[in-house]
Amino acid sequence: MAKELKMQMDIRKVFKQSVPENAPECDAEMVPEAQPAAKKSRTWKEENRKFQAQWETRFLVFLKPSNSVSEQVAVCAVCKREIHQIKIYAMQRHYNTHAGEVEQNYRGEFQRRKLLNDAKTELERQQRRPRDFLKKVDQICVATFKVTLLLGQARKSFDNGELVKKVVLAVQPENTLFRELQLSNDMLQRSTRDLANFLQNEIAAKVAVSPFYSLCLVETPDVVKNLKIILCVRFFDCARCCFTEGVLCQVSLTDRPTGKQVFQCVQGRMQECRVSFDNLCGLAADVAAVMQGAQAGVLNYFQESCPQKLFLFPWFAHQEVLASKASMESMDEVESVVEKCISAVNISRVHKERFATLCETGSETHKVLLNYNLVHWLSLNDNVQWLFELRGELIEVLNTVSPQLSQKLQDPGVHGCLLFLKEFLPKLASLNLELQVPQLTIFDRIEVIHTFRMTITDIVQQLQEKRDFSVFSELSGFLSCQDESVQRKVGLAVTKYLRIILEGLENCFSEGNFFHQYTFVTDLFSNSVSGFLAADKLTALQDRLASFASLDLRNLQYLMVHMRNNARMKTYFSQPGVTVQQFWIKVYLSEDTYKPLAKVALLFLSLFSSTVLCERAFSALHCLKSKYQNDLTDANLEASLLVSQETRDPADFPFQELLNFCR
Repeated sequence: MAKELKMQMDIRKVFKQSVPENAPECDAEMVPEAQPAAKKSRTWKEENRKFQAQWETRFLVFLKPSNSVSEQVAVCAVCKREIHQIKIYAMQRHYNTHAGEVEQNYRGEFQRRKLLNDAKTELERQQRRPRDFLKKVDQICVATFKVTLLLGQARKSFDNGELVKKVVLAVQPENTLFRELQLSNDMLQRSTRDLANFLQNEIAAKVAVSPFYSLCLVETPDVVKNLKIILCVRFFDCARCCFTEGVLCQVSLTDRPTGKQVFQCVQGRMQECRVSFDNLCGLAADVAAVMQGAQAGVLNYFQESCPQKLFLFPWFAHQEVLASKASMESMDEVESVVEKCISAVNISRVHKERFATLCETGSETHKVLLNYNLVHWLSLNDNVQWLFELRGELIEVLNTVSPQLSQKLQDPGVHGCLLFLKEFLPKLASLNLELQVPQLTIFDRIEVIHTFRMTITDIVQQLQEKRDFSVFSELSGFLSCQDESVQRKVGLAVTKYLRIILEGLENCFSEGNFFHQYTFVTDLFSNSVSGFLAADKLTALQDRLASFASLDLRNLQYLMVHMRNNARMKTYFSQPGVTVQQFWIKVYLSEDTYKPLAKVALLFLSLFSSTVLCERAFSALHCLKSKYQNDLTDANLEASLLVSQETRDPADFPFQELLNFCR
């Protein structure tokens, strides 16, 4: 049809050109008439199709932000490719290309929504990244912040900025941006403070909208013996849908502060950071910060200032759990002398064969070295091992210095106690490492401590009833060759030592008895959780949480039974790879029916379960302010500490928001 129409048009055009102007008119039948043009169909852009909201979860696509309807583009959340045709068949066709992957990884509704949210967040982050449309001044500013972030994460000093600039210019001579970049000491100090203020403000804003958050504080002296407290927070990040831990600030203290002074300093810094106590649910602290005392402790002052009843944990992270506090009745003097002798060997850097020579050549020097007792907790287990390696040399030295102590070291009872320490201290070190594993909940760590406590209880019972030392192989072999009086002496000392540890564990982790009864958070659908439905346990839980105004505790028993009978929730909970935190986050965000129960779970999961984060931050602080670089002010030290604890790479960092914050 189109060819015939074109042919007729060409014939008519030729006919008109061949006829002279004064020629007589022809009959109408002789001139071929032009046929009307066929109506062309509209393109998909002209149709202005609208993106349907139900396509998101059905085809795992979402609409990319645009200025007009005609420029709409859909983005696949699985492969991140763009789909320009806003039609259902185009969405269906692209979705079929990922059917296998979707069926395997994104079957559940929560998984599909999480995939969509992550894809949208990633697209927004890419659009926020500074590109060529930024002004040159902003590009230079962003480059400065990138260098500052990398230096801070590497825990390097400010004066390394010029070194970084020289390296970049040597590798890329044509880089005009870095030629204009200012990386002086003062510029990097200002950039570090701006970056730290932004990070601090970001954490404070997220804590303000989080349902609950908990605090962790640890006190320790820095390299110049000034007391510092590092304050960390753990909270539910609503934007990223995950639990986050971060360093909030650093607090400087006066010499030998009281518990009240520590609390006032911490409270003042939190007010400066605009973090209130309204949604605070728990507090973890080390022994020094706790200032142990029923009336004057830091934890006590926090509890008095909060309307809600906090969960308080005086944790012992980086210590041989209470080993330094537990003492053996017949071992105090011997352990002290042994530690001093080992310190003397370490400080003087002599071989163990020359240890006796050191004592003979200079008695005064030897006494000074013996009085120098600086033994770190981590080397306590090593000291006991060294003791048995140096036992012969130590006995010779003690014969000269103190014959009485030499006799004690040769006493079979003392030897048996030291053998016990040699075998038992590694168990404490193993427990300490288990408590420091990241991504564990408060329930996991309480279970570890409860298991360790039950193990010690069984050992004490065996020693009291049967005098069975078989759990310690070396000690058992040694005592089998000794008389009954030695066995009794060693048994009493070991039993006393273990009881002191049990008492300390009970005092420090008393909240564990409460959490041990409510494991429904970690294994909701287990048959063993049926005890939670008991009236006394339910009443105890409601009484313990009654002070939290944001919790609805009226229908917990009904919600518990209803959720356990929900096959869909049970199926999702049992899927491999779904953690306890992910499950309760999904319930909190998408299940309005079970939201009151999920909020209780979020409170428990928001608790700090150790002081490991603070201890690691102190390692960074000691690297930043070392004996070779100890002139940092408190403001610069805190800024460098906050930047050093930032885990995001420069490619993922929101520098555009940072620029807006600085303006």
